[in-house]
Amino acid sequence: MVIGLLLGVVVSFAGYKLIISPRNAQQAEQQQRRYEAMLTSQRAEDQRLLNQGAQKLKSNNSAFTKTALSTAENDHAQEMLNQLTQNHYLGTVLVVKNGQVILNQGVGDADAIAGRKNGPNTLFQIGSVQKSVTAALIMKLVDEGKLKLSDPIGKYLSGIKTGNKVTIRMMLNMRSGLAMNTKQDKTLSDRAIVDYAISHLVYVPEGKQNYQPVNYVLLAGVIEKVTGNLYSTEVQNEIVRPLKLIHTGFMPGLLKESNRAIGYSGPVNNPYVSQVKWPDVMWNRELGTGNIYATAGDLFQMEQGIVQGRVASMSAITESRNLTNGEYAGGVYNFGNYFLTHGILGGHEATVVMRHDGNTGVVLLGNHYTNTIPGKPIAMAIYRLLVDGAL
Repeated sequence: MVIGLLLGVVVSFAGYKLIISPRNAQQAEQQQRRYEAMLTSQRAEDQRLLNQGAQKLKSNNSAFTKTALSTAENDHAQEMLNQLTQNHYLGTVLVVKNGQVILNQGVGDADAIAGRKNGPNTLFQIGSVQKSVTAALIMKLVDEGKLKLSDPIGKYLSGIKTGNKVTIRMMLNMRSGLAMNTKQDKTLSDRAIVDYAISHLVYVPEGKQNYQPVNYVLLAGVIEKVTGNLYSTEVQNEIVRPLKLIHTGFMPGLLKESNRAIGYSGPVNNPYVSQVKWPDVMWNRELGTGNIYATAGDLFQMEQGIVQGRVASMSAITESRNLTNGEYAGGVYNFGNYFLTHGILGGHEATVVMRHDGNTGVVLLGNHYTNTIPGKPIAMAIYRLLVDGAL
């Protein structure tokens, strides 16, 4: 009888571990995911209302919301716009020269069925441009003495086989040797996204630059671990609110925006024939690396605010972007006197080319991504016109 009782206890415990416990863990994950989605959505809406109120008192970014086409000969604005039309590019272009908007125009349709055109207030996903945001938040924590670039990632996240030798700096510069070939196939909470990434890591030799978004997913996990806040909360508190970005948000908020651009992938001669689908998992798995949307004006101000030291100190940003000659560091590609950042997601393409002082630059946001019309070389051509006056 005692043996039977003990056996019953063992079986019951095993049943709990195998059936009840996983079910409770699954329910807890679902509840956490719903909570995070609700919290992110509510905070984004609250922030938008706060900033709209502030905007009524001080319209410091009104130039970013109005169409502009400078007629000054040495601005070359019409030539810049011609670069888009000649290349059949669809989207919005913003060009700022020494702090003045000289070009702010839309080309093509944001929504072909509704007949709504692209323009300064059209919203696009910024894709991997978001990595510069994540890097800036990391450098703010460095400023505050809460972490060091030399810290091993294993100090903050467990389960990474090379966690004792891969540093935060190596991850910022895509030299960690961490990669991931498997895509997350369902929506998860932030913690579960990081756990999924860790459990599906592929390890290659460290030191050589290898662009792998998983580095920035894990860095988002570090930000949450150190601050105790959701990544989206840190972006709201440290970037969106201080920079008064009233046209910036987190996915899936874009789906509710009347000014959103639809993503298209049709051929050049019929771009609107194919609309890109946006399943929830597409943006959910892009934690820290591609789940923000914005207008061209907000994106310019975001990158300007980062490089001018209004998120982390200028010295910290300079330290994070310690490589040149087009090498990737601190979430951007760094060149002598300018940087470039680029992202593609859901038929949207974002490119920013900006001088290191943040006062001169190009933002190109597109909603028709094909390999035959890449935005990066077009943005660079416009930037050359901007700074050199010639292609």
